[in-house]
Amino acid sequence: MEKILKNLMDEAKSLGAGFADVRSGEGKSTIIEIQDGRAEKVHSSSGRGIGVRVLVDGAWGFATTYALDETAARTCLKEAVEAARTAAPHVAERAEVASIAPVTDRVPARAQIRPESVPVSEKVRAAFSHEKIAREFDPRIENTRLSYTDGVSVSRIANTFGTFIETETIRTKIFIRVVAKDGDVRQSGFESEGRLEGFELIHSLKPEDFGIPAARRAVELLSASPAPAGEFPIIFDHSVTGLFVHEAFGHNAEADHVWTGESIIADKFGEKIGSELVTVIDDSGIEGVWGSYTYDSEGTPGQRRVLVENGVVKNFMHSLETAAKFGVAPNGSARSEGSSNRPIVRMSNTFIAPGKSTLDEMVSTLETGILLKGALSGYVSTETGQFTCRTAEGWLIKNGALHRQLRDVAVSGMVLEALANVDAVSSEFRLSMPGTCGKSGQGVPVDNGGPHIRVKKLVVGGQM
Repeated sequence: MEKILKNLMDEAKSLGAGFADVRSGEGKSTIIEIQDGRAEKVHSSSGRGIGVRVLVDGAWGFATTYALDETAARTCLKEAVEAARTAAPHVAERAEVASIAPVTDRVPARAQIRPESVPVSEKVRAAFSHEKIAREFDPRIENTRLSYTDGVSVSRIANTFGTFIETETIRTKIFIRVVAKDGDVRQSGFESEGRLEGFELIHSLKPEDFGIPAARRAVELLSASPAPAGEFPIIFDHSVTGLFVHEAFGHNAEADHVWTGESIIADKFGEKIGSELVTVIDDSGIEGVWGSYTYDSEGTPGQRRVLVENGVVKNFMHSLETAAKFGVAPNGSARSEGSSNRPIVRMSNTFIAPGKSTLDEMVSTLETGILLKGALSGYVSTETGQFTCRTAEGWLIKNGALHRQLRDVAVSGMVLEALANVDAVSSEFRLSMPGTCGKSGQGVPVDNGGPHIRVKKLVVGGQM
């Protein structure tokens, strides 16, 4: 395959491409879904393909195929070149790419137990065991849903700079949601684990760290109080910090949003936008973490990107194209969902760096406030900076102590105002939200998290 892809790049140059790259890949995955003691889905699948991208006269062309042979690859190249030439007279802004040094590398996956070596029956038994323990935790539990996924893939990248990289990736993830009911009240708890590992992740997973905490949280929330409404000092746990920094800030730091003016920090490079306690990092080089990678989908080495340092905007996430627009070096932030999609600017593992406070100190100095735990969902308007976070639970703080548990808590505010109002950051730190981030119809693995952070005030939605 290496020879085919390299020859294709030589042909791309002969056809007039100023730049071209090709991604090929094949992979296998397993999905198991267990609900209420029943196997709802046990599914194995495989896929493969080639995607060719060319830059001709300032315009992009792209074509894909599900075949992995030279004839299909050359047909893709010709289709991509034709598409670019057709588009060239009509582009409003000519595209270009930043140059990077060519790389030749092969990156093996690191796994103690390769998923394909484990019989599906064993994977199903493991999934059932975790679901059963959660389901039988308390008679008030009315629904359990567990999903297990694993994937083994090999991807190859070649370009006209002379790069050829072959990367094998193994990912394993398990997620459980438990719903408890008491009268008309329903509450849920969840846990998830996902890493760049093999089936050893499941072997090492203990019920007391996975299914039981999810079930216990769902049951405890049945007796929790509705959240009060109003403006309060707010403490985020590591998962809510992760949700906030990903949804509310991370997308704003993607250079394509910045370039088009769809980001609230589009004109704030080098400016202070937050508290000196806030340092925001996107790092794709953390070993074993769900959103990590050695090279991005353009062959640029993944790296640690300090987006905000002590409150000051220092960097954006870049692809080859956005790096050229900004006149900076690419920093390995272009990712595609497989070979059938074009690389676009994406996050990897995004977090706020730890500070020096403790959670006890944050709580003890508040007369009234709310501690938020267990991020559920979030939304941000990158153009206005308005954000909303919904969490699994909260704790009302009174006179420097946790007073009572809350349920159905949501907070909202403006991103830059919230960053400026961070007045404490804990030394405790966790990355523990493996998931899939969607953008422009593509989904890629990401993780996020951070320390506990305290914000002087945010609007809480709830009942008095």
